Amino acid sequence: MIVAISRFRPAPEEADRLVTRFQARTRAVDGYPGFLGLEVLRSFERPPELLLVTRWRDKASMRAYFQSEDFQRAREASAQQEDATFALYEVVGT
Repeated sequence: MIVAISRFRPAPEEADRLVTRFQARTRAVDGYPGFLGLEVLRSFERPPELLLVTRWRDKASMRAYFQSEDFQRAREASAQQEDATFALYEVVGT
């Protein structure tokens, strides 16, 4: 299993708006083969840090989504997060 994590700290005035947007997401990614789930995490810090965590069956499934128009639209909507980081992890134990 592959876990992809995007981490960012929005401006204080943007944090609540982004959380609301994530809660109302279109769920387009949910139908992609190999997609296993998504969580949006918010820290208790002020301003909060947000983590977008997606889980995939394998890298090929994740790459197919990253090449899709759905991903391009989602990416454009979050382009203002200049300090965002992105990392991939392989699950090696549970």
